[in-house]
Amino acid sequence: MELIHSWMMVVFTFSSLSTVTFISGYTQVPYFHETEPNITVHTGQTAILRCTIENLGPKMVVWRKLGSGYPLTIGEMIFPANDKIDLQQKKDWMGRDHWNLVIKRVDPSDAGQYECQVSSSKSFVYLVQLNVIDSPPEPSPGLTLTGKTIVNHNERINLTCLVKGESRAPEDVDWFFNGVKIVPGSSRWRNRVYITREREPYKREFKSHLIIDNSRFSDRGVFVCRASADLVESESVTILEAPTLKPKKNRDVTGNNHGKFVSDRKNGSSNSLQSSCVHLTLIIQLIALTWTS
Repeated sequence: MELIHSWMMVVFTFSSLSTVTFISGYTQVPYFHETEPNITVHTGQTAILRCTIENLGPKMVVWRKLGSGYPLTIGEMIFPANDKIDLQQKKDWMGRDHWNLVIKRVDPSDAGQYECQVSSSKSFVYLVQLNVIDSPPEPSPGLTLTGKTIVNHNERINLTCLVKGESRAPEDVDWFFNGVKIVPGSSRWRNRVYITREREPYKREFKSHLIIDNSRFSDRGVFVCRASADLVESESVTILEAPTLKPKKNRDVTGNNHGKFVSDRKNGSSNSLQSSCVHLTLIIQLIALTWTS
């Protein structure tokens, strides 16, 4: 009975050691953590293809595009040299290695399937599909407020508020002046203020114009367009005194200076008189010479 018990202990110990050895050997095999296997970007954007590996050890990582005759990266070396291709390589606090392939300024020819491969006697491959939409990206959700912010007195103020919704166009926007909501029919703004509204559901856009005719000095201040608590923009408007054109003195309708014109006329008469005197003197001298001869 003791012999059987001893034999069972040996078998159990051996089995335990074998299990530990098997698990230990298994945990040294590199394997991939699940990352995004399908990436979609627009033309001109940057694509990041992620590859996260555990138990990489001294093995090397190679990125290649399926169907291409050469690898894109071998370890930290980029092949061939290409300023569109880059690597993001790091080891995180859990000991996992991250080897991310970065493709800049993507175009439709970059679309396809890419593989992150660990060089080993056994093939370890993780596939990532890159899709490229052949069009520029749509503008991100947000609000912009534009318009002339320095105007002359009595000149029109015209501000434009453009809101881009994330999933749909906003329903409306509110306008404020120095913290007070603008109501076109109020005594302050009556017959001077007009607010236009244009909603384009297909573009997920809402556009509004704030128009103030005959601006006054009291219209100086901060104008705000608000679509929601997160979508708010402001602009400070300054009203200047309009310059006035004053006629210059001593100028006629032709732009000549009257004083200079009179002076020139007098000078001309004086010169003419002097010339006549000279001529008369010469004539008298000629007559005298002729008489004496």
